[in-house]
Amino acid sequence: MECDICLEDYNEVEHVPKMVPCGHTVCLRCLEQSDRKECPTCRWEFEVAPDALRNNFALLRLIERPDRPSRGWCSDCRASAAARCWGEDHDVLPERRALRRHLQGALQQAPGQLKVLQDQCQGEQVVQALTLLTAESCSLTLKAGSHELTGNVGNTEDPLTQLMWMLVAAKAGLTKSRVESRGPPPADPGPAPPEARPVREMNVCDVSATDPNAQQQDKAALLSAAPGVTKLASIHCHADPAWSLQLLVFAAPTLERLRVLNPREAHLRAVHAMPRLRRLDMDGDAALDAQTPELPSLPPGHAGLQWLRVSCHLPRATTQSLLRAHSSTLEELELQVGTAGSYGWPRNCSDLHSLLQQSGLRALRRLVLRRLPGYRHGAADCSEQRAEVRRVLPGAEVLCRTCDKVKLDSV
Repeated sequence: MECDICLEDYNEVEHVPKMVPCGHTVCLRCLEQSDRKECPTCRWEFEVAPDALRNNFALLRLIERPDRPSRGWCSDCRASAAARCWGEDHDVLPERRALRRHLQGALQQAPGQLKVLQDQCQGEQVVQALTLLTAESCSLTLKAGSHELTGNVGNTEDPLTQLMWMLVAAKAGLTKSRVESRGPPPADPGPAPPEARPVREMNVCDVSATDPNAQQQDKAALLSAAPGVTKLASIHCHADPAWSLQLLVFAAPTLERLRVLNPREAHLRAVHAMPRLRRLDMDGDAALDAQTPELPSLPPGHAGLQWLRVSCHLPRATTQSLLRAHSSTLEELELQVGTAGSYGWPRNCSDLHSLLQQSGLRALRRLVLRRLPGYRHGAADCSEQRAEVRRVLPGAEVLCRTCDKVKLDSV
């Protein structure tokens, strides 16, 4: 019985309920105060003047009903606001109206704020957001003055929950702390030998290729050892996406070398936020075609890649955004791509020179084109493709692995 925008009761004078073509009902005053002819709830645009919109006659008839609850009464059971609804789990109207007064105006400003919320996450905040969005549940503690509220929030598909985690990561200034695993305390192994040092390199190929219910103890041990790792080899992301994302997040602050296979969009963004990563070997697959993620510019403080290998299938737009993000630091690039033909990217590519030129690779000094069975390749086509690339990358050495017998480097 009230406008969702200004929270004032509908009436037949100033706050007449008007029906927008999208189906929402908004009072006439709110529509006239807007500079644009659009629904304040969903931004649906309309062409006529607000006073020419049709009235919501069903609401107007309800307003005229004598049994309508008045101010000061509970909207659920009509108990007096002066008396609590003992035995009933109902809101008392004055309390609810106090909450609405605090939120007045927030609904109008929220759509614009939410559009820029993702861009507000920078550097470590991106990793924190991914951690919150992919966890099964999170414990939450809020302190406001002398009040402290604690509870658990499940990782549901609810958009509001996901937006809350984005907001927390972008604006709360979170600090990372180590959470000890639950369970009985381990037996005391005695003093560590003086030469014992934290693990710096890790190969997770066999463990990461298993499904979420397999080798759980080994996966927990790898997560525990991930902080401080500088080299992470052969992590398969598609078999257990949630665990592999956690591993990337835990290793992110110190990781310098990485080989990652079959990443999903969340994994790509976690890799993109690693501040010290210098060498990246990435094998993609067709699963990314449904999303075709494009990566933004590097966050402040990112060292930038020096060496990059892109193998198998990575969407063209994703590949180009990755190259563009590291254009000022990337020195060596190995790209798996075919020559001109009728198939799509990357098996065939007739304008590789254009893609590389648009990527702005200012520091590149060596490019190796890799060919696989099923990728179009011939001596004449290859020579023409490399000549076109050399014209747009005059300072770079352009080689074909097959034609030039190139020995490939490793991550």
